[in-house]
Amino acid sequence: MDPRFITPANNHSEAVVDESSNQKGRYGADFIDFLSVLHQFNCERLIERKVPGTLPFQVLTSKVVDFVFHICSRMNLPTEVKYVALEIFDRFCVHHFTDLWEHTCEVSCDEYQQMKVWKRITSRSQKQALLRAISSIQIASKFVLQSNCLTVKDVQEYLNKWGHAYNLHSIHLSEIRVFSTIGCKVPLYSMFDFTRTFLEGLQYWSDVDELYPTCEKVLEVAFLQRDEIYLRFFWMGTSRWHHSRQERLQFAEIEVNNLFFGASIVVCSVYIHQLEGLGPNEASRILSELSHISSSDITALAVVIAQLISGTRTVRFKACE
Repeated sequence: MDPRFITPANNHSEAVVDESSNQKGRYGADFIDFLSVLHQFNCERLIERKVPGTLPFQVLTSKVVDFVFHICSRMNLPTEVKYVALEIFDRFCVHHFTDLWEHTCEVSCDEYQQMKVWKRITSRSQKQALLRAISSIQIASKFVLQSNCLTVKDVQEYLNKWGHAYNLHSIHLSEIRVFSTIGCKVPLYSMFDFTRTFLEGLQYWSDVDELYPTCEKVLEVAFLQRDEIYLRFFWMGTSRWHHSRQERLQFAEIEVNNLFFGASIVVCSVYIHQLEGLGPNEASRILSELSHISSSDITALAVVIAQLISGTRTVRFKACE
């Protein structure tokens, strides 16, 4: 982590795993194997999301996230689908607009002409955003549900219901466009998988079955308020609300770290639910070992999420221990 973004609670330490405290034999072999897979996936994701000239999650505003959540709910799709769909849509937009900008620069060297072409191209892309988002949901449903996925006909019926007249061919072409733009690679694991895995890890220490519904709700809020969450977290590390684009780029690695975000969401859920037998500080310590993220940073981000949910700045985890 960049030292400028280390939280006050972790001002003199980096994320270090104490192997001696990682009690061998406590966790099942399958769990450890899958956790290793998530670590590898997270590392690869950190590299893949570093697209020059772009910032992560710029298109995933609260309005866009809420729209995807709403569509998935109306179509009775599993919870996992909406998080895979958001990842697909965000990746599509990053690569799509990068390609469009490169095309714009090739059209003319004149800055005025470039901006003129750029406005025309982006205006057309904005009109297609609804269909692209639904195509992302369609691809995600195929990945999660396979044979019971969202069909082209399902998409057309939904769009027609809301006054959007797309034929089956256009919907099919949109799906192909989104899929090809992301390199025909659907992210294997979403934030849903990370939070579920961490909950399973806590299950080896205490009964956390009743925590699952709470964690799902916290995960939803965290996605809807992602920008505000990381803005406040940035302030905790720098005592500044405003940051330059360069600082934003440096901070981006923290934002795309699913292990960090997932662990913090679970710890926040423990605090909110007030689980018997397991407090948030202990949960943070356990998840620190599993995620290789310092417990103080996990706690700090969890506090920010809890503050947003509770509407107060007086969250203190020690009260639940």
